[in-house]
Amino acid sequence: MKNNILKFRLIIILICSFNFIYSQSITITGKVTDSLNIPLQYVNIGVINKYVGTVTNGKGIFKFNIDNSMANDTLRISSLGYETKDLLIKNIISNSKINVVLNNYTEELEEIILSSNKNSKLYIKGKKKSRSKNEVFFSIPKAKNQNLGAEIGRKFSLGKKKASTLNKYKFFIKNNNFEKIIFRIKLYTIKDNLPHKNINKENIFVEVKNKSSGWINVDLTDYDINIKENIIITVEWIEGSEDGNKLSLPMLIPSFSSVHYYKYGSQSKWKKYKMISTPMILEFKQ
Repeated sequence: MKNNILKFRLIIILICSFNFIYSQSITITGKVTDSLNIPLQYVNIGVINKYVGTVTNGKGIFKFNIDNSMANDTLRISSLGYETKDLLIKNIISNSKINVVLNNYTEELEEIILSSNKNSKLYIKGKKKSRSKNEVFFSIPKAKNQNLGAEIGRKFSLGKKKASTLNKYKFFIKNNNFEKIIFRIKLYTIKDNLPHKNINKENIFVEVKNKSSGWINVDLTDYDINIKENIIITVEWIEGSEDGNKLSLPMLIPSFSSVHYYKYGSQSKWKKYKMISTPMILEFKQ
C-alpha cells in the first residue's frame, strides 16, 4: 500500500508539472556576463519557488518560458562565486532580451584544521542497489530543456565529532540517450531537514558521453573537501546535447530510513520524500 501511495504522489507531481509547462506563454531570453563582460556558463536562472528555470549555456545565453500569471514574481540569477541578483519579472517582460551582469563575490568560509592521523578509517555510505523498475527524471521528453538545473540527492550522515575528508562519490544513471550530458555535484548544509547552504568551494563538473549509463564515478580528492557535519549531496543536470530526450536515475521504493530530495528547476522549492532513495555512494575518511 505504501509503495502505491508513493508512486501516486510522484505521478501527480509530474502531471502538475506538465500542465504548468503547457500553459506557458511568455519567452524570456538573455545573456549573463561578469563585470568584465565575459560570458558566464551554467548560471542558475529561474522564478523563485516555481517550476520554471534553466541554466546558461557555454556562451552565457539562456532562454525559457513563463506563464502570464508570474508577472509579479521574481526572477533569480545565481552562480557560485558571484552575487545573486533578483529581478521583478514585470520590469523585464517588455524587453526582447535582457543582459545581466553578476559581480564577483568571495565568502570567507570557516577554516577546518586537520591533523595528520595515521589511524584514520575509510567509510562508505549510501545505497548500492541499482536495479529498479521505477525512475526519477531529469529530462522530461514532453518538456525539453525546460527544467535544466533540476537536482536529485540524498543525505549522508558523517557526524559532527570528527572532520571527514571526502574521497569519492558516485551515482547511477538508469536511462540516457544523450550523446553528451554535463552534471554539477553540489554539497549542502542541512536546515529543517532540507538542503540549505551550498558549501562548494568550486564547481564540480561531470561529463558523460556516448549515451552512457550505469555508475558514474566522481573523484573528490583534488577538491580538498573537509566537513564536520552531516550533508546532502545532489546531482544537478546542467547541459544536454540536442539529440537526446531521456535521462533518469533509478528510484528505490520503498527504501527504509531513506529520504529523497528533488528540485524540479534552478530556483524551485526543494521537495522531500521519505522511504525513497536513488543509488548514491560516498567514500570518506575520518
